[in-house]
Amino acid sequence: MVSDDSSTSSSSSTSHVSSSSGYIPRSIDQTISRVNTNPNSTTLETGDYSTFQSHVKSIFGTQNSGTSELLMKSWEQSTLKVYISSYTRFLNFCTLNSLDPSNITLVVFMDYLTHLFKIKPPLSFSTINNHRSMLNQLLLLRNQTDIVNDPFIARIMTGIHKLRPSSAKYKEIWDANKVFKYLYTIKVLPKSSDLVKWSFKGLNITTDSIRGPVINAKEQRKDGVLSILELTSLDDTYSQVCPVRHLKTYLKSTNERRKKHQSESVFINNDGTPLQVNQINEVVLSTLSKSDIDTTKFKSHSTRSAMASLLLSNNVPFHVVKKMGRWKSNDTVDTFYNKRIIGEKSGGFLNNVAQLS
Repeated sequence: MVSDDSSTSSSSSTSHVSSSSGYIPRSIDQTISRVNTNPNSTTLETGDYSTFQSHVKSIFGTQNSGTSELLMKSWEQSTLKVYISSYTRFLNFCTLNSLDPSNITLVVFMDYLTHLFKIKPPLSFSTINNHRSMLNQLLLLRNQTDIVNDPFIARIMTGIHKLRPSSAKYKEIWDANKVFKYLYTIKVLPKSSDLVKWSFKGLNITTDSIRGPVINAKEQRKDGVLSILELTSLDDTYSQVCPVRHLKTYLKSTNERRKKHQSESVFINNDGTPLQVNQINEVVLSTLSKSDIDTTKFKSHSTRSAMASLLLSNNVPFHVVKKMGRWKSNDTVDTFYNKRIIGEKSGGFLNNVAQLS
């Protein structure tokens, strides 16, 4: 809670926020002038699971490790890893400035974001945004939505983005035709893509298509819009890579495992539990590697860029590709997903497999 320091002389107009060690100046510049921005003192560490878990426990004042463990499991493993490493850096910041990490006030939040922006070598906007997300989660657990939604936080993040805009990870992208050719030579189509939240119970299966909702997708979380994923059949000539044919086979073969756990997910483990994001990523990387794609450079998310680039190079209308990728802005597609294809520019296997309009 921001308040005036009654001990400050009347000539001072600086407002303060109380902490366990005294008062913090509201001025971001004043705070940064006394914050140690040496990267060696705020090295991003792997992080400590138990330390982050202890903070979560302290929010509710519970000593029940089972309760806090359930809360920890509510986050995806990859998300939790980011939050833990971000929290480690936040603890370093608090230690350097004699702050109480459990007292995340608006000013502390603002000053921490500015501190991250000042660090050398510079942190990317996405990295700083990860830290913001971590603090948001802790504040939401305390029901401090006023800080999470404060316009000052949004303005600072907008300023950071304008001064340090996100840049594309790849200048060029691998040829998706190579993956199609590889899949065409094998007997079983691997499970790949970001289908971890594809709802099994909501599937609508017909002769020529499989259609169903993606539960809790980004669009649903942000705008309340339910995302639908649909696969359509290829003709018999290309049945070896037909997604509908292979998914029907997969659903039939996993039917008994699915009954035991009544899993909501389309893709499951041998014990019937849902596949996790990291497991699907492993399948994607394995498929890329077997297709002679350099997986030391290109990771699983590059499949979106590769497919968008291939479609655009084959004269699929821009608005169609944009809709398929669920991207909101043209700039996002142009900046991050429409890339020069390494090797074969257009045509190839895609021309023989599908016609899009």
